[in-house]
Amino acid sequence: MTAPRPADLAARLSFDAPASMLERLAARYAEPQRHYHTWAHVLACFDARDSLTRASSPEVDLALLFHDAVYVPLARDNEDKSADLLVEEGRRAWLDDAMLLRARELVAVTKHDAEPAGSEEACIVVDADLSILGADGPAFATYERDVRSEYAMVDDAAYAAGRRAVLQGFLARPTIYATRRGQQLWEASARANMAASLVRLGQGA
Repeated sequence: MTAPRPADLAARLSFDAPASMLERLAARYAEPQRHYHTWAHVLACFDARDSLTRASSPEVDLALLFHDAVYVPLARDNEDKSADLLVEEGRRAWLDDAMLLRARELVAVTKHDAEPAGSEEACIVVDADLSILGADGPAFATYERDVRSEYAMVDDAAYAAGRRAVLQGFLARPTIYATRRGQQLWEASARANMAASLVRLGQGA
């Protein structure tokens, strides 16, 4: 099977994205430190978007394209820098500035440091990004392995402690997903996946 090209995504977008912008983005998502946060993750987010809504939103599409455009493991400002890059690239492509600024705010919600709230667009972006948590067993196992590879510089004990904190934070929320459709599609399986992951990490849910 031929690997998808960046330009192949253009037909799925609700705005006119220059091929050169998509190529530059794809190059970023191919950086060597990435194992999960790759172009395949971007495509999966668009698949999830299609499962969540039929509405067109350039802001949602821009946010999904750029939300992990800057990714350095252990850095705390990846989302901020990704949002800045969104605006920079969007202005380079002469996209509407008000749209870019709205999309910039949507990238910020992918920090996942609080329960999602706000606009319908923000909820869709959050749920699309987190859809992997509710994937089937083999896909979730691959996700966990790839995330661990991105943190290869962290020893096992420290990684397990940090990962437990992340998973427990999600499980403590009333709902993991912000949209009703996301809850229907992925809530139960996400909770089961993360509970099993906690057991593997050495502490039950």
